[in-house]
Amino acid sequence: MRIGIEALKIFRKNKHGMDIVALEQIKRIQYLDRENTYFIFCFKDSYNFILEGTENVKIIKLPRIPSPIAEQFLLPFLAIKYNLDILHSTGNTSPLFVHCKRIISLHDVIYLRKNINLKGGSLYQRIGNAYRKLIVPMVLPKASTIITVSETEKLEITKTHPNYRNKISVVYNACSSNFIAKPEQSTLASKLKYGLPNEPYFLLHGNTDPKKNTKNALIAFHQLLKKGKLKRKIVVTDLRFSNVQKIIKQNNLEGLQEQIILTNYINHDDMPDLYTRAFAFLYPSILESFGLPIIEAMSCGTPVITSNCSCMPEIAKDSARLVDPFDPASIAKGIEELEFNEKARHQLIKKGLMRSKDFSWSASTKKIISLYQQSLLLNLSIVKGNKESKYFSSEKHRKAS
Repeated sequence: MRIGIEALKIFRKNKHGMDIVALEQIKRIQYLDRENTYFIFCFKDSYNFILEGTENVKIIKLPRIPSPIAEQFLLPFLAIKYNLDILHSTGNTSPLFVHCKRIISLHDVIYLRKNINLKGGSLYQRIGNAYRKLIVPMVLPKASTIITVSETEKLEITKTHPNYRNKISVVYNACSSNFIAKPEQSTLASKLKYGLPNEPYFLLHGNTDPKKNTKNALIAFHQLLKKGKLKRKIVVTDLRFSNVQKIIKQNNLEGLQEQIILTNYINHDDMPDLYTRAFAFLYPSILESFGLPIIEAMSCGTPVITSNCSCMPEIAKDSARLVDPFDPASIAKGIEELEFNEKARHQLIKKGLMRSKDFSWSASTKKIISLYQQSLLLNLSIVKGNKESKYFSSEKHRKAS
């Protein structure tokens, strides 16, 4: 088979969830599949060294143009140029028109859910959601297979697209092999690089996307501060000072700013160091399709506090402290429990390490390769069936005459 994989943004410096997932899967394909020929379509970017082509995995670097233009106009041309049997789009959307079979990784359909009010976010996030809201309903009927990342998200997709239930396959994410607990001296470079405190801290991934629930997390910390029970610094990643100031001002969180250390974006390779040095990781998201940071933190021996809704209970099970993300008091209670109950904290560390081993990029990628094979076999059977149908139809007509 000749398989194209759309992974446009895997070489950009500031990678996020879908880019990391695509990169990890492509790396495993290079080791697991030496028979099929792959063409990886990605933009030329600054981090080209993270992936190199092999004999049967070709890296096709594209000029840096807006992603929707590349997807809708350049990818269909490339599918013809490289005579693809299958095009796998890894980032929720796909070209409206392409000559070959297509597989779509649909990580989530949060932007299609009418019962969720998550206004706000950056202009970039709002434009992205608007594009997905337009394109996804038009391309899903054309997909031979839809891949999603949890049973929870499969259920959500079938709520908005019930006719595609039999097309959807769940393929869990995993975390990179470098997410392991490290000796303190080996994390010193990251400590200095990001200005981390000497003592263990609470780690929070900040984000302007309302679903990440940064506001309620900071309100919970402030509640503990007022009680005199906030004993540690809070390291907030990927958030600007102005964003934090706005939340503090709007919610009257006086005094909390002195407890917060901002790091801005963290290089993915440095994240294991931040997890290792953390006392606990707080992930009170309202909506997720998988929640990759949950198992990343667990793999590093860091206890996790996360939400009791969406996919978080499916991924964490009983290996994390589950809280109500809509209730800052519930979040605060979870934080307080880990701070003052050392036995409970160590139990979560032990359970988390065990739970993280249930997820494997190799196992996930093997399943994806099998889906490629099934998709092509399905296509061949349809073609064969059409030929047989035409034969029997003509034979019946001949006898009748």
